[in-house]
Amino acid sequence: TLHFFPDSTLSSDCILQIQTDSVDRCYIELPDSIAVHPSFLPEVMRVLKKGSKICVKHRADMKWADLFIFSGFVDAVQRDGDGITFETTSAKPHWDSGAAMPLSLKKQSKPSNSTSAQPQPPKVWTISADDGDELMDEDALLAPSDLQPKPRPAAAAPSDCELSEGRKACKNCTCGRAEAAENADGNNAAPSTASATSACGSCYLGDAFRCASCPYKGLPPFKPGEQVVISAD
Repeated sequence: TLHFFPDSTLSSDCILQIQTDSVDRCYIELPDSIAVHPSFLPEVMRVLKKGSKICVKHRADMKWADLFIFSGFVDAVQRDGDGITFETTSAKPHWDSGAAMPLSLKKQSKPSNSTSAQPQPPKVWTISADDGDELMDEDALLAPSDLQPKPRPAAAAPSDCELSEGRKACKNCTCGRAEAAENADGNNAAPSTASATSACGSCYLGDAFRCASCPYKGLPPFKPGEQVVISAD
């Protein structure tokens, strides 16, 4: 067992002249507040055997549990004493720092089926027979009247106009043959030499000064009193 009491060894850099992993237990008594050198606890860790205990009796203001953990010790426990002094115990771990341990992992057995080693074909999309349940029938969008055949427009009544040349226009002609016949008859008529009478007295000035029913409509201006020939049509 290794005992330490308050002296200058704890507060200065120390090297213990003890063989590594040779001490079963370490006891430190520090009733007074004393600074501990950072190299002290690592050196105690070196000389202790794996799993050996370390115990320190100290004042309440000294955080020995934290010092043990920071130095690599495990299972640090602080116990209350008489209210002035406390006792903290810890232990050196059973493993070395940086030690490696092999892991025994179970090897996965390879499948005996030879077909599993064959490359699987790429998966393709499949369509189920129920995939179209949410689709609406196109015929349901049509009204009953849309399904009935639409009536064809009635054919126009055949015209009784004789459109060939030399035929007369029919009664109530709408194709223009009656007007064409009247114009042809008017062109063959001899021009009238009767002199029209002006109601406004401005007919000789031109169409800009003539009324809507002026007989001289469309004729060029002429001199007052001049004889003007007006066609019969």
